[in-house]
This record gives sequence, C-alpha cells and structure tokens, in this order.
Amino acid sequence: MSLKLNYKKISPNILEACWPPEIRQSILMEMMIMKKRIISEWHDELWDVNLGYHCLSLHFKDHFSLNQVVSKLETFCSEKFQQEVIKRKRWSIPVLYEGKDLQRVSEITKLDISDIVKLHQDKPYLLHFYGFMPGFMYLGGLSPKLFAARKDRPDPVIEKGSLAIGGKQTGIYPMDSPGGWNIIGKTPLTLFNLNKQPPLQAQPGDEIQFHSIEKTEFESIQKEIANHQFELKYEYI
Repeated sequence: MSLKLNYKKISPNILEACWPPEIRQSILMEMMIMKKRIISEWHDELWDVNLGYHCLSLHFKDHFSLNQVVSKLETFCSEKFQQEVIKRKRWSIPVLYEGKDLQRVSEITKLDISDIVKLHQDKPYLLHFYGFMPGFMYLGGLSPKLFAARKDRPDPVIEKGSLAIGGKQTGIYPMDSPGGWNIIGKTPLTLFNLNKQPPLQAQPGDEIQFHSIEKTEFESIQKEIANHQFELKYEYI
C-alpha cells in the first residue's frame, strides 16, 4: 500500500481502516485489494466488510483484539504486493435527459440544458460503493461545472430510475424514494433486482457510462425488459 492508514474502533466488533479523506481511484483500488486480504484472513470471523469513499468498515461477529487486527493490517500494508488484477467493467446506462430539475440546474450552473446533458455523459464515472439505500451508486467523476446544491425542501417521492445531481455527486435512485437531489433524467433500467443473482450487476471499481436516448428508445427498452429480452451492455476495461 502507498498510503498510511488510520484506525478507529467504532464498537467492540466494528473497526474502520481509513485512507486520507480524498475521493481518488487509486485509493479505491487499494481498498479493494485490502478488502480481499481481510476477507481471506478473517472470513469466518466477519459479518461483512463495507467500502466507503476512503474507509473500510470491518464488522466482526464478536469482540476483537484491536492490537492483533491492526498489526495484521499493517503487515498487509507493508507487503510488496504483486500488481493484482481486478477485473473491471464499464457499463452503458441509457438515459432520457428530460428531468424536471434541468432548468434549476441550468440556473445554478449558468449552462444551457444541452450543455448540461453533453457534459454529464462526456466521460464515465467510477463506482466507489453502494449506500443510502439498496442499489444506490456513489459515483465519482462529476464535472465541477455541474455541481448543483441539493434542494432545501426534498421531494416526497422521486421515481425509480431517476438520474440526479446532488452537490458534487451524481447517481440514480434505484427505487421510489424521497430525495433532495436535482433530477436531470431517467433510465428505463432496473438497477437493483432481488430476482437476479447478484441483485446488483455493477460492482465497486466498475465504471458507469451514461448515454442519451430519445423517448421512443426509452419505451422500446421498457418493452424489451418486460419481455426479458434486454441485456445491459458492458465492456471490460
């Protein structure tokens, strides 16, 4: 590992290992490698290991020895790892950019709506982790030109599939939910499906590339999904 970690014992069975508080791809890759090591070392003793932007949260099934766990993690950090191959994908997500808050984002950013749409799909976003609700992606890479403050008064219901900008972040609501982000579009896809294994296809470390579609294509994809004929596209990166 290239960076020194800090440790926080949150409870008798939860430990956080934290990198510098930055949102960076290199930190995410180190965290993913460390997560694999942790699961390999303590698999039977763990409930789960969760990713954040710069912290790994280790949930042990029982009390743990802070000194022993930290000592082992420091050993992992000091090892000269071979470059581990992490298979990553870039997913193509179709979006109908007709969100009800596009005009609000235009007023905040001083950009034309056409420029907002163009800029938002200009490059892929890095999937750092899931949080907030099942299937909600925390994506890195939003252009600073598109930063738009959250609403003072959240919407009581935002429809499933809505694509939004909230402050420095962008993401898709995977199910109907209250929310304060600015809605700029909608995808016809169901991103969280308990009937599929795994329920989430994109994984942390993958990239999300949005691309604009028209309403007719949106409706066509909806029909394909209903008839189980639609396959979400991806490529290895």
